[in-house]
Amino acid sequence: MPRPTLFRILLMERRWDRWSAFCLQFERAARSLADETGLPRLAKVTVSRKSFDRWAKGDWCGRPWPDTALILEHLFGHPCADLFSPAPDVVRAQAAVHESGELRAATLMAERWPTSRLFRSAGETADSWELAGRQVLGGTSVAVTFRPATRSGATTHVDVTDTNALDRLLRPARRGFLVGVDEREGAPRLYVVDAANARRARAIAEARGTLDLTAAHLLDDLTYGLLWSLIQFDDGLLADDFTLDQEQKVLETYLSLPRSAPSRMALPDLTKAGTQWLGSAFCAQHIMRRLDGLTDPPVFWTREQTGEQAAAWLWFRHKDDYLKALSARYADGPVPLPRAFCIPETEVNRSDRYERILLLLAITLMELRGIRAAVLTKPEYSDVDGFALVPGKQAVVANWVRTEAIWAVDTITRRPVLREYHEALGEAENHSVMRGTDLEARLRSLAGYLEIPWAWLVTRCRELSDCGTASIVRPRSRHLAVEALDDVFQFLGSLAPER
Repeated sequence: MPRPTLFRILLMERRWDRWSAFCLQFERAARSLADETGLPRLAKVTVSRKSFDRWAKGDWCGRPWPDTALILEHLFGHPCADLFSPAPDVVRAQAAVHESGELRAATLMAERWPTSRLFRSAGETADSWELAGRQVLGGTSVAVTFRPATRSGATTHVDVTDTNALDRLLRPARRGFLVGVDEREGAPRLYVVDAANARRARAIAEARGTLDLTAAHLLDDLTYGLLWSLIQFDDGLLADDFTLDQEQKVLETYLSLPRSAPSRMALPDLTKAGTQWLGSAFCAQHIMRRLDGLTDPPVFWTREQTGEQAAAWLWFRHKDDYLKALSARYADGPVPLPRAFCIPETEVNRSDRYERILLLLAITLMELRGIRAAVLTKPEYSDVDGFALVPGKQAVVANWVRTEAIWAVDTITRRPVLREYHEALGEAENHSVMRGTDLEARLRSLAGYLEIPWAWLVTRCRELSDCGTASIVRPRSRHLAVEALDDVFQFLGSLAPER
């Protein structure tokens, strides 16, 4: 991967990476330079969107015209030749530019994960790390600071001698992350830790000048997926805490109804995370109540198709409680409770690897809780309702994923509909991509379909199991927990990387 140009990095630092924002600054610089030089023609120089996009992407062919180059140099304070050269070769220790290691780390994070953007601070505050959602999560931002790091065996030593920078990260109530940058090899290796954990280790770290992190703290697709999903859930649920507490008081009214689908406009100020939590919590209660008195074990169909949608199973405290309650209720059944997914290949191709990892982790959790998963790939089944089917008797419909309402629930006894649900489950069981004689083989086949390297995943899960999820990132909301993920990491980490 070619190194980014200094032009691109400065755009990111100054938040001018949109053409409209850049043009505003460029035109101001053009007028200023025209006044300084007495050359009125400079005030009329503009940059087309096509040229801006080419420069911003790092296309170094076709340098700016002389007048444009003069304005760019006036705007950024660097020679035009440096602006359009690979950044690490031209960055110098000067006030206008941050240290090259930090810049390379910030650029690497933005390039590797499209839902990640770094905004550098020019003052005494910490930098800002913006995390964007896709369809389900609403996005948020956290404080972040970068520090040099060096590896020694399995331990990475993060330099914390700059106590001012650490203070800026640790003091605010706002969530923050400390990122260690090891540049001794080609591309920077990044190691991440929640500021809450850094705060706890601060006294020891300052005494010896380093904060020691394990291999589990490596910032890669696995740890990024954890941070990306948890932080957005956490911030959203904290913002909605009072509203969600109030809404708990009216859920009983809805639970007494055979069907309901409250509009999201009924709670317009609820964040996307809060909406997901409320819909999920209600659907779990609706299913458990409607299954009361039925001794036959149900079979389930779930609507999650992406890691963003499935991450709730890993973090929401009530989701794991729900899985455990189902397992306990039907523990005497002859086989594990079946649960089918429809995950078309188009969704797999559309998702980045960190999202596909979250999906695999969620399915692994279900298997650990006594539920046997099947994954169907046929897109014509994408819009099947989420349901719990008691064959021949009833289907408890409960949708909270990919629905316009906060939730949409119903209880169906019409035989034609029950037959349709039963046929969909049969298709999933007969054509599931999860094949094998044991759970490990079935998860390997799922990892293959999701294009997740098995040996790498097992090794990383073993590292995370050794230190625990909370050593990387810990939730602040009372509605979230890490125990389910710890169980998943412990199980996957116990498997063989290779056969």
